[in-house]
Amino acid sequence: MRKIESIILSAGESSRMGKDKALLHIRKKRTVTIILEKLLTFSEKVYIVLGDNFKEVKKAVLKENLPFEKIEFIFNENHHLGMFSSIRKGFSVTSGEYPVLLQMVDQPFIPREIYREIIASLDDEHLIFQPSINLNGKLQAGHPILFSPKFKEIILNFSDNSTLRKVIREYQNKRKFVLVDDKVILQDFNTEQDFKKYLKDSI
Repeated sequence: MRKIESIILSAGESSRMGKDKALLHIRKKRTVTIILEKLLTFSEKVYIVLGDNFKEVKKAVLKENLPFEKIEFIFNENHHLGMFSSIRKGFSVTSGEYPVLLQMVDQPFIPREIYREIIASLDDEHLIFQPSINLNGKLQAGHPILFSPKFKEIILNFSDNSTLRKVIREYQNKRKFVLVDDKVILQDFNTEQDFKKYLKDSI
């Protein structure tokens, strides 16, 4: 499988959840650890972008049995500006040599097979590789999204106040939809009720 770099976005305040999403437990493992274990199998480097939770999440991750030479903790001093500022911060530290997978911390249930399918879809024609599912005849795009190495420069040319949706829309003709058969790509959790539901469905 082709090697990539990965960014985990975990700088949000998790205000509706009331707890740090990265530190929630799923069958005795923290959310961020579950994601790391999967991403590290095919990533040259994994960058975890954090905000005010930097010290707490870093401390928790360092207790795990992981190859820390492949993990880098990134503090986003502009995290209060919103998610796109964390996306830009993450891309700013990538090498620019590998495709970059953008992973939300509230999607710990993505199976390895989905990652494999997205990575296998890489080509030289497109810049954006987005998992999608056909629901009732309608294609719905989800996450995580894989970007060509060339996309680093594009992301950094936008301001922190922009949005990923806006950037992708501007490069719509360079987006490749990767058809998968799992609604997990559409799931995320913002409340404890969401989390408990997805946890129950994953068992």
